[in-house]
Amino acid sequence: MIAIDSSVYISELTKGDDSAMVKWLNDEVIYQNTLRIPFPYKIEHARDFLHYVRLMRKEHTQPTEWAIRNYTGEMIGCVGFSRIYGKYSHKDELGYWLAAPYRGQGIMTRVVAVVADWGFQHFGLWRLEAPIFPHNPASGKVLEKNGFIAEGTLHNYVMKENRPMDVIMYAKTKRL
Repeated sequence: MIAIDSSVYISELTKGDDSAMVKWLNDEVIYQNTLRIPFPYKIEHARDFLHYVRLMRKEHTQPTEWAIRNYTGEMIGCVGFSRIYGKYSHKDELGYWLAAPYRGQGIMTRVVAVVADWGFQHFGLWRLEAPIFPHNPASGKVLEKNGFIAEGTLHNYVMKENRPMDVIMYAKTKRL
């Protein structure tokens, strides 16, 4: 468990988080603003993701994904590293989502600050990337408040719903 503040903390995901994931991820806003979260979101999706999280935990010998939890312990979001560049890379991609009732309260800004520092310290990263869709300026604000810089638009960078989509690439680098 890593305390963010008096209202939220992050901890490793558990099998019991599958129902909260189904509850919160059946939100079209989350679907439209993320690349890898399907819609509608089913229990099988949650179980597959939790299995992936366990495999990544084992491979990296530490968590790569965390549940964001409110003070009662309920999962209200998720944050983590994709490890798309591999275990020994100096860079990684950061991703996150937050349940609708908790948005607009600065929670994700505080969570990203802690997790970005974790990546630099515990994974030995020198560069964090966070590609966002242009229609999601709230995510850009979260990143900017944490020292990420918009490096530019990458055209046709990802495919969503069988069509190419642009992303704005945000990045934060570790300084010597």
